[in-house]
Order: sequence, then C-alpha cells, then structure tokens
Amino acid sequence: MNYLDLVLGVALLISYVILFYNHHLTGRKALLYYSLAWLSLSVPVFSSDRAVHIVGLAFFSAFLWAGNVEAIRELTLDNETARSLVYLSIVPVLIVFLFYPEHETSAYVLLGLWIALSAFLTGFYGGKTLLPMSFLQGFLGIVVALSGLVPFFRFRIVPAFLGVVLAFESVKTFLRTSFVGDFSIGSIKDVGLDEKPGLFLVSSLPENVLSSALVFSRTPRDSPNWFWITNVRDERAISPTNLPKILDMSVKFMKEAKSAGKKPIVVIDGLDYLVLENGLPSVLKFLSSLRDYSLMNDATVFIVGSDDFLSERERTLLKNIIGEGNA
Repeated sequence: MNYLDLVLGVALLISYVILFYNHHLTGRKALLYYSLAWLSLSVPVFSSDRAVHIVGLAFFSAFLWAGNVEAIRELTLDNETARSLVYLSIVPVLIVFLFYPEHETSAYVLLGLWIALSAFLTGFYGGKTLLPMSFLQGFLGIVVALSGLVPFFRFRIVPAFLGVVLAFESVKTFLRTSFVGDFSIGSIKDVGLDEKPGLFLVSSLPENVLSSALVFSRTPRDSPNWFWITNVRDERAISPTNLPKILDMSVKFMKEAKSAGKKPIVVIDGLDYLVLENGLPSVLKFLSSLRDYSLMNDATVFIVGSDDFLSERERTLLKNIIGEGNA
C-alpha cells in the first residue's frame, strides 16, 4: 500500500464516521446506508486482492442503491414503493456471486451499469437537490464499467478517488439540506412567549402562537410553516412514521430562527396518532432528541394532545423526557 492509497482510504473512513454519526443523531435511514457504502468502498483500498476489490464494490453498489431509494423516498416515493425498490439492493451482490471470477469483465461492467442506474433513479426523482450527487454517481458507474474493459481503470486509485469526491458531495448535501418543504422564517412574529426552552405537553394553543411556529398537525392548513401529518400523498404532507424527517425539519427551523434573532417555536399535534403509528419507544426516542435540540437552540416545542391514552408507567416515561413541570 502506498501513501496515496492510505490517504484515500482514511478519507473514505472519515466519510463513513460523519454520515453514521449524523444517522445516530437524526435516525435517517439514508444516512445509515450511505455510511455503510463508504465503509464498503474503503475496504478494497487497503487490500491488493482483486476478489476483495470487487466484493467491496458490490456492497458499495448495494448500499448506495438503498441510500438513494431512502433519500428520494423522503421527497416523492411512498413507503410501499420504496420498500419494494430497497429489496433490489441485493442485485450487485448476486452479480458478483454469479459472474466472478469466471466472467470478471462482465461482473465489473454490470456493477458499473447498476451504479449508473442508481444514479439515474436519484437524478430523476431527487430533482435539483440530489442532482450533483447523482451526476458523480453516474460518472463513478461509468468508470467501474470501463474497469472491466480498459486496463487503466483497473487501478484501485481511480474509483477510490471518485469515491472520496462523491463522499464529500454526499456529506455536504445531507448535512446542509432538509429534504422536505420550505418554511418561512420571515413570517415568525414575537408573541411574547415566556416559556423556557424545552418540551411542553399542552391541550391547545392560541392562534397567535400557531401562526408564528413551525407546525406539524393532523389538520391541513394553507400556511407556509404548516405541514400535514398524514398517510395521504400531498405536497405539504409528512408521513406519521417519518419521525426522522420531522426532527430534521424542526432542527433546521430552530437553527435558522435563532440565527435570525427570533424565538424558535415548534408545534407537534397528535401525540396519540404518532404513538399509534410508530409505537411508544420510537416516539420517546424522537422526543428525547427533539428536547436536546430545543435546549441547544433556545427553542420551545409544544406537544399538543393528552397522555390519557397511556398507562401510568408510560406516562411516567413520557414525563421523564418532557420534564415533570412541563407535562
């Protein structure tokens, strides 16, 4: 292994760590799959074995496909379609199993075409947000396909270098972007809210608070900062099971409002509905992360609803996260 191999391998591992850490913070599956893709791509860089190289590419292709599907699911695809497409991520592994080593050239060509297909899927459904990432993926797919035909592209350094560039673009895209809808910081008004930062369980809120908050509600409304929690497909709709998306948007709203010198207020309506769709453990984990981010950004988060549907033990768990005096 030369010095350049070491640098590229470490860069890919750093990309894995960054993406996996942010998956841990937000719970977004796309970040988990992408982190595993870069981990898979880093393994061949540290080995001169051709078998290790092509197996690493196969798993990279598989996790890249899964990550792309999860990313565009947050934009346009419904859960059933996404679930069906994720199953296809096994295809690159089957390609290597069926074609390598007897048909090594065919295996590389097919892997490259699969990466290119994954890039096309991302660019077609992901729009401008994912377009730079899909372009780099397509270029990488072409290089992998050519590595089975042109000796120059068989050097590990070429796909590794492109992988590092793609990893950088992926990290930049996911850390700077919330993949759902736009909200208006300019519409936030000072409502004279005295509540300290943190989570509060309330039965209702006045209209002036709702009009100056980022709201996730069971009831639709035509407002720039209002999103409808429903399984119905709509431009301003968010699936009740997509808690990572709600968290991602809330955190971005908190940070942007705080930077603009305004009081960040987030309202989440329908606690019982979220628990019904996700289960209490997932909702508690979501609320715990939301509480931590609200404290970091001096934000107030109102959970609208009642905890009467919970057992005494479950109410105690909820109060431990929200705070005894806030529930």
